[in-house]
Amino acid sequence: MTEKMKKEESFEFQAEIKKLLNILSHSLYTHKEVFLRELISNASDALTKIRHYSLTNPDYEGKDIPLEINIDADEKSRILTISDTGIGMTKDEIIQNVGTIAKSGSLEFIANLSEQAKKDSNIIGQFGVGFYSVFMVADEVRIRTKSYKKDEPAFEWHSDGTGKYFLNPVEKEKRGTDIVVHLKDEEKEYTEKFRIQSIIKKYSNFVSFPIMVCGERANQITAIWKEPKKDIKEEQYNEFYKFISNTEDTPLFRLHTSAEAPIQFSSILYCPSTNYETYGFKKLEHGLQLYSNKILIQSDCKMLLPEYLRFIHGVVDSADIPLNISRETFQDNMIIHKMKSILVKQVITLLQDLAKNEKEKYETFWRQFGRILKEGVHFDFENKDTLAQLMRFNTSACKDASGLISLKEYADRMKPEQKEIYYITAVNRETIEKSPYLEIFRKKDIEVLYLTDPNDEFLLSGLGEFEKKPIRSADQANLDLLKDTDKKIVDTSEEPQNYEEMFKHLLKTIRVTLADRVIDVKESNRLVDSPCCLVNPDGVPSVHVQKLIQMVDSNYKISKKIMEINRKNRMIQNLARMNENPGYQPLIEKMIQQLFENALMQDGVVFDPTAMVPRLNELMEELTKAVLGEGKRIIV
Repeated sequence: MTEKMKKEESFEFQAEIKKLLNILSHSLYTHKEVFLRELISNASDALTKIRHYSLTNPDYEGKDIPLEINIDADEKSRILTISDTGIGMTKDEIIQNVGTIAKSGSLEFIANLSEQAKKDSNIIGQFGVGFYSVFMVADEVRIRTKSYKKDEPAFEWHSDGTGKYFLNPVEKEKRGTDIVVHLKDEEKEYTEKFRIQSIIKKYSNFVSFPIMVCGERANQITAIWKEPKKDIKEEQYNEFYKFISNTEDTPLFRLHTSAEAPIQFSSILYCPSTNYETYGFKKLEHGLQLYSNKILIQSDCKMLLPEYLRFIHGVVDSADIPLNISRETFQDNMIIHKMKSILVKQVITLLQDLAKNEKEKYETFWRQFGRILKEGVHFDFENKDTLAQLMRFNTSACKDASGLISLKEYADRMKPEQKEIYYITAVNRETIEKSPYLEIFRKKDIEVLYLTDPNDEFLLSGLGEFEKKPIRSADQANLDLLKDTDKKIVDTSEEPQNYEEMFKHLLKTIRVTLADRVIDVKESNRLVDSPCCLVNPDGVPSVHVQKLIQMVDSNYKISKKIMEINRKNRMIQNLARMNENPGYQPLIEKMIQQLFENALMQDGVVFDPTAMVPRLNELMEELTKAVLGEGKRIIV
């Protein structure tokens, strides 16, 4: 028996470690490649400790040793070696740190570990079990380590991860730790230089110490979120954005902040200059990357920003985040909720500052990402009122479709007698401006919000009011605006003789003709030029919203409306006179049906075009007869 074998000692893994190793063999981690991230993270921790020690102990003799991590690979023998010049371990520290789990509460955790517990456990922050992930890819692992403590001997630890580990003294000149991984046959990809570099770029690119792969540095990017803002140049910010977003674009704006209490974290958040959702691409993925001590935890973190801020790219780094055993996810607890609340308020505050001080830049942002930001009004009750201030709309007061105003601007220029905020919905500005619903607003010079985004009406309906002013659709029946309009709009000076009775008779005829298609027929106070329109009773969604509902639910029926008739319209006056002659009744009924369906078409609704076309043909035939003098005179 050799001298080395005589000195080698055999140890049994703690029972809980055996259970953990069994779990790891069934892949606790989503991707096996994270074993390298864990080993690098441990090496970085060891280097951080020795750096701190050397700074606080001026007489320490090992200051000249470079602080770095070296990774070497031998493809032929399938051996991967990760070395650091960190604090190292004594024999007792090896047994304590690698052979046992000593922290209180962890034994019960391992005993009860299940599929659900794996997702929710808070282990990595309590003790370092990340090292054991190496057994997902290794047949055997050897650790050669020498403590920074003077005169402490070096030791080698080795195990195949099945139940025992062995310790024996070795020769090692400098402090630090070498981990020698003997890879399984099917895992030899982890000896490929490019593969190793890609893993480092993905998870460990911002580690503070150089990571050398086969003599070449692999981590080149500085973790600028940890640096003072005054020390970072504009080019560095832009280059960092290009790196994390994988694009060559320049961001629209950025937010570099840090918080010390109650939670410590640093962050850099960017807003892209382009929203690819608007070009028909799939829904944007969350662009927020979560780091813990510069080690990537999640590349698309969904828990630190809500869906309506999913366009934000950036990095958040905090040592306070409670990670689970695999370091791949973190727990949903009060710390996470607090961080989310802080980040959301920081973004919203920045948007408020842009809207106030850089109007053109904010409007550029709004045109790209306004549609996404609007979602917050529905889902973020806490910030609902603040988000409402950030909304922008085109209105009747804008020169063209490019104009934008805030609800605050609208409210500030409301007329003294105006008590409500009004909006109208259609596919574009051109369609809106042809709407009969606008006639009363033009008559009274009242501004109206133009909604061309299908979500806008849901947004305003969700708000209900702004600065205590109710928000109403222009196609609702009983608008506050109409209460004092009777005398101002209705002028009987140019009406036919006995027109009051004829008009009442016509209303009755229309009610009978459209009995199954409308709720009621009445005189309109809102129309100036158009012959008629259809309005919704109070509390009924606009036709625009109902059509959206119908797209989701094919069984949904468009609600019946109230038909309003404009007594000043020349065609209505002619129709009222014709209605006094029983011989015109078949023709009048066709004209009433067509007027109704014309009003529907103005709302973008066509119930039965197969019935409409023959009716139009018959009406045109009657018109041609009248022009040629072959039929009854129908225009009076």
